[in-house]
Amino acid sequence: MSESRMGIADPAAPAEVLAIGTEVVIGRIQDTNSSWLAQRLTEAGARVDRITAVADDPDLLENVWRDAVARRASLVLATGGLGPTPDDLTVEVAAAVAGVEVIQHPEVIASYRRRRELSESEPLPPHLYKMSSVPEGATVFENGPGWAPAFAIRVGETVLACMPGPPSEMQWLWEDSLGPLAAGWFGGRTESARVLVTMFESQVSPILGLVMDRHPNSYLKAYVALGSRNVGLPVDVIVRREPGGSELPEVMATLRALVESAGAEIRPWS
Repeated sequence: MSESRMGIADPAAPAEVLAIGTEVVIGRIQDTNSSWLAQRLTEAGARVDRITAVADDPDLLENVWRDAVARRASLVLATGGLGPTPDDLTVEVAAAVAGVEVIQHPEVIASYRRRRELSESEPLPPHLYKMSSVPEGATVFENGPGWAPAFAIRVGETVLACMPGPPSEMQWLWEDSLGPLAAGWFGGRTESARVLVTMFESQVSPILGLVMDRHPNSYLKAYVALGSRNVGLPVDVIVRREPGGSELPEVMATLRALVESAGAEIRPWS
């Protein structure tokens, strides 16, 4: 919709993911959004350093955001707190952190009227009026399957981006708007592969460390919970792609050489 105070995220600085909602921190709702978004941010080329969950408490939320700004995070991608209930306070707190007022966004209101087939003279339902609120000057992204829009606003060197909590709406907004922006900010996709290594964790862990030492853009992780004592361990190989080509084949070659020199094998994961 509109774009004013967002700017661009710094690709060299880490990104963070934030889940907002008391229902999350008391364990009533499982936070699947954060893992989904962390994976997508990593694929876009971002380095995700933190995933945080916070209750619907304005002081706690403000402190979390101000701490991220003080750390000079490139992007804090938040979900939750954009609904019509009294405990949905994300807009108000984001505006306070950015030092701006809360406004009813005219393009969001126009979209609501169009989608509800309401004339200009008909009153807007109170819950829609609340969900048309955004921080003044924020970039606003229309929510196709839902009502509360996403928005993004810059505070210092950090972009605060806020998305609705329902996974279907969050995922739609990522694919439609915020995902393409993140890919542009962070330089494209991160490449990954999963293989099976016929070793125990104590045997493979030093090898993974050696690979990461030789290839600083790589991250390797063995998953004991998914392994078999008789077969081996699955290992994820994740490489941030830099301009000029892919380093994944080199990382895989290093891993294979070290594993084979230890008398073990790398097999396809299935």
